[in-house]
Order: sequence, then structure tokens, then C-alpha cells
Amino acid sequence: MIRLIWAKIVKWAWDYSYELSDPRDRLISVSLGEDEESGIDLPDPIRFKVQQVSGGTVVETKWYDYKKDENRVKLHIVTSDENLAESIGKIVTMELLQK
Repeated sequence: MIRLIWAKIVKWAWDYSYELSDPRDRLISVSLGEDEESGIDLPDPIRFKVQQVSGGTVVETKWYDYKKDENRVKLHIVTSDENLAESIGKIVTMELLQK
């Protein structure tokens, strides 16, 4: 929790100083958050990344476990002969049950 607050403070300070600087001095753009691309700020999300690979699909799930104070990351492999929609539904159900 402290790391999350610290990251938000550092991001705010970076954005504030970035707005004050001259646009011609900007060489690179730095993103402090790994998965902060959506505009919706949910309190306890499960993040999914889906990648099609040869032979099937890889689904990565990531969520924060407050009891153990750690990020939980799992990889699920869906082969090409399985129904992708049903498999993703099962993955979502299993992840929600584990929370």
C-alpha cells in the first residue's frame, strides 16, 4: 500500500514538473505506472493480457493479494482445439473464486 501511495506521489510530482518545463526541452517520455493506460480507477481489479501464439492463446492474469501483500500473476494456456470463449470464462471464474 505504501508503494502504491509513493508511486502516485512521484507520478504527480513528475507530471507537475513536466507541465512547467519548456516543451522544447523534452527528449523522452517516462511512464511510472505499468498498467495505467485505462481511465477507470478500480479499487481491486484483475488485469488480463491475451496473446495469440502458435498453437493457441496465452492468457496472463494479474491481481494484488492484500492478505499476502503481493502481486499474483498466472499464465493460462488455451490450445487451438479448445473454445477460447469458454476457456476465458473458466479462467475468469477461477480467478474470482481465488480472490
